[in-house]
Amino acid sequence: MDKFGVNGPMLLFQIVHFLLLMWLLRRILYQPVMNAYEGRKTKIAESLAEAERVAANAAEERSALEAQIAAERRQAQASLQAAVATSEEAAKNRLAQASSEADSMMAKARDDAEQTRQSALAGVQTDITELALAAAAKVVGVAVDEKRHRELIADFLKNEIGEVA
Repeated sequence: MDKFGVNGPMLLFQIVHFLLLMWLLRRILYQPVMNAYEGRKTKIAESLAEAERVAANAAEERSALEAQIAAERRQAQASLQAAVATSEEAAKNRLAQASSEADSMMAKARDDAEQTRQSALAGVQTDITELALAAAAKVVGVAVDEKRHRELIADFLKNEIGEVA
């Protein structure tokens, strides 16, 4: 090996030193770095698994909230429909009550008008009877049997005016 310019014992010494350096580097530097790398890799895997679990929980909660919102919307819609139905029923009842009140007021007004008409006709009949008696007394010059005369006038008025009225 001298022919090639290589010193044999020195080469052996350098190989031993290189192997010793490799062993020391592996022992002191490489294994701690690899252990730290494996620890970090495990921690990242755990974090990813935790993130997936949290995402799954969030998806479940979102689905539950959406279902709850849909149920509350249906409930609100049902409440709104019930309120509308109740208000429509109340409006119908109030309208029926108002119509009933109007009908009773109209009936009362008709009754009052009829009573007024009857009293006016009775008053007119009395006045006509008095005038007829007075006229007959002046024409004849003597008072006629007033009772019989009143009966004749009342029959006449009832037959003639009753047909007109």
